[in-house]
Amino acid sequence: MTDQPQTDLGLYKPPQTVRGMTELDRAAFSQTVSVPAIRIPTIILNKVVKSLKKVALQRPGLKRVVEEHNEDGNKDSSKGEHRLLLLDPNSITSADSFGSEEAEALKAYGVAQEIQKYQLKLTYENLKSEEILRAVLPEGQDVTSGFSRVGHIAHMNLRDHQLPYRKLIGQVIIDKNPGVTCVVNKTNTIDSTYRNFQMEVLAGESNMVAKVRPVRERLPALMKGSQKIHVVMNLPALALEFLDAFRGLLGPEPDQSLFCPYDNLPQVHCYGFSKEDDAQRDVVERAEVSFKISLQGRCSVHLVRNVAPNKEMMCVSFTLPRGVLYN
Repeated sequence: MTDQPQTDLGLYKPPQTVRGMTELDRAAFSQTVSVPAIRIPTIILNKVVKSLKKVALQRPGLKRVVEEHNEDGNKDSSKGEHRLLLLDPNSITSADSFGSEEAEALKAYGVAQEIQKYQLKLTYENLKSEEILRAVLPEGQDVTSGFSRVGHIAHMNLRDHQLPYRKLIGQVIIDKNPGVTCVVNKTNTIDSTYRNFQMEVLAGESNMVAKVRPVRERLPALMKGSQKIHVVMNLPALALEFLDAFRGLLGPEPDQSLFCPYDNLPQVHCYGFSKEDDAQRDVVERAEVSFKISLQGRCSVHLVRNVAPNKEMMCVSFTLPRGVLYN
């Protein structure tokens, strides 16, 4: 294989021969590419690798540090005192490509600022789902690798031009997302109150029974952390009526003298339809009826979209009051 320019962004793309594939052939994605590498004494390997982490090669399932080989491809026992650190070809194209920080570190450790080529084999396992699907689907067409997940089930909304590749897409999603064992696609429009729809299994098991956790079990632990908690209630026909489920959800409030206070209160984003002239006021008042507490000055409301003449979809957002969560 001829050397590719090291600035070629196509270095990480699968071979063009996979274009149009509808049945997944993982072996067809293998290719050998030339990447830059630097020779480092084993005794200072960890220190140098840490100093060069910004320019080191980063690929799923690939080792950045490899052993040296002879010209025939065998390990060179005489060179056991050195290892090769593989570098990102989009950052390092020559010995002069190192930034001042990396160059100073190499000089301090006495490592020669010399670049050599390493023949690296890339396989299906080293590619990301977006890269695989972009290589398979027709050029210029939209690539979708996003999905919503419930337990072991990944739910996709594929477009018409993606349907001929749906089985392959499903298998790629399973391969690249640990824990996903079933991929489904919506096959009809959502026109029921509870937003039910028919599904087609694209790949994996046909088990539609998923185990998920009630908010009550996880919320106390999340509220002790620093990450923001967002609760999205996106069933606009009925979500406002379901807000009463939060009342007393966590039972009696713990004695703060004995337990760490839960200061990280959840942010709720509740969607609802309104046919009233003042749609913002309408959705806030209906939320207050469910909570039996005033949200005036505590919430924000925005228009999502107009869904029909004189019918708006609104979203009301607020911090869940402590007095609602606890009895």
